[in-house]
Amino acid sequence: MFRVGISPLILMMLLLVACNEGDSAKNENSDGVSKDSLILLNTDQTPPSSDTNAADLVSSMDQSKLNLAQLNVQKLLMSCVTKDYSTAASLIMYRGTDQSRLGNDSFKYSNPKEANTVNVTCDVINNWLGSSKSYDFISYKEEPSEYGPQYIVEVLFSKQKIGIERHFFYLMDSPKGLILVNMI
Repeated sequence: MFRVGISPLILMMLLLVACNEGDSAKNENSDGVSKDSLILLNTDQTPPSSDTNAADLVSSMDQSKLNLAQLNVQKLLMSCVTKDYSTAASLIMYRGTDQSRLGNDSFKYSNPKEANTVNVTCDVINNWLGSSKSYDFISYKEEPSEYGPQYIVEVLFSKQKIGIERHFFYLMDSPKGLILVNMI
């Protein structure tokens, strides 16, 4: 007979979901986002070892062989680790209720609701970088989408304790240039 182990991280996520399952209606913040989803967003993240290490890691990246999409991702990484949230906001596509801005504009950090989205995005990026000893731009490809070409940048983060972590940054053209529409 063999034992099947459950990762402590998966167990913690299952417990959080189970404990909060009936409470999502009363656990919404002023933006209509469930607090439960905010908790789950951060459960698989490890705190950065230090802001300085992440900033050193990003600033040491050789940019000479990067294409335009990869350079935009690099600029986003740098703006997050240096806490230049206005620049980070300008690199992330607006996703809100103003129909005239959808697909045409980036976030504005001066708007508190939009600043929150930028902060969360940078927190996720900083967590990816914080426990990394290095990262590399692995692949780049263009794919058609219903809104025009989509550029996919694959980044491989080498983690100090868990090996590697692969993330994808999706960018699209806008009047403001290439901007991030999603990252996984």
